Amino acid sequence: MGTSDQEYETPKRRTALLLIAFVLLVGIGVVTVLQPEVEDEPSEDPAGEIETSEAQGADKTLQE
Repeated sequence: MGTSDQEYETPKRRTALLLIAFVLLVGIGVVTVLQPEVEDEPSEDPAGEIETSEAQGADKTLQE
């Protein structure tokens, strides 16, 4: 099949290399998708204040 200077690649080795490549591509995809989501996410404290003020505004409307 091949010449003596080429090393025969076993199915296990080929499968392992393909698995490593797949994990690497999935990792890159996850990082590129989730990184902008994490950066755009507002901090926890202001979100709590906004919900509180909206709830107070709703209570005032119902009382009137």
